[in-house]
Amino acid sequence: MKKLLALFFSTILIFTTSSPIFASEKTNYDEALEKIEETNLKIDEEIAKAVEKSDELQAKYLLELRELEEGEEVVELKIEKEEVTAEYVSTKDQQKKEKLKEKLAKIDEKLKKEEDKIDKKIEELNTELNELTTQLMAEADEEDKKKIIEKIEKIEEKFNKKYEKSKELTEKYTEELDKIISDVFNKTLEMSAKTIEEAAELGVIAECSWKLVRFADREAWIDPLRVIGIK
Repeated sequence: MKKLLALFFSTILIFTTSSPIFASEKTNYDEALEKIEETNLKIDEEIAKAVEKSDELQAKYLLELRELEEGEEVVELKIEKEEVTAEYVSTKDQQKKEKLKEKLAKIDEKLKKEEDKIDKKIEELNTELNELTTQLMAEADEEDKKKIIEKIEKIEEKFNKKYEKSKELTEKYTEELDKIISDVFNKTLEMSAKTIEEAAELGVIAECSWKLVRFADREAWIDPLRVIGIK
């Protein structure tokens, strides 16, 4: 019996060490596929980071625009109102709902005061501008005309400052978003090119399989890999 068991285990050992049926050697094709898969995962990570970065950039830009147009105080109150409203809708506690309702009423009151201030200021500037324009048309003295024109230019400057600031914010946002997209495009393209070369050395033909990715309010083609053949 002992001899029979020894013979059985000897046979198993021979097959597991020398037979190709039990061998698990990695082929060049397997290695190439692993490299491509690994590169694609890294590309996806780079894309995800760039998308997150571009979304954060856009959110900041839109907030700055809102603050410029509506005033920082108004924007903060509107954001607070959105948060309290969301909490009011989601809660089932009636006592809490009543407190949140009171809070919303107070926010609305503050918001109206701030918006009224802005409207009044704009109205005053428009009224002054109209009055000065009327005076200018009626004025005959050249020296007085110059003084009126200077006043008009100062008022117009106040309106133009908003436009200039808005333009600056947009230019800065566009420049920074372009850089995010350009960086991820170049980095992933370099990663793809390197892996295509390595895969070719292992006998596998791969290429970029371009896909459209959204970055904030823009879209761009980025280049993961796919296998198209074997040498």
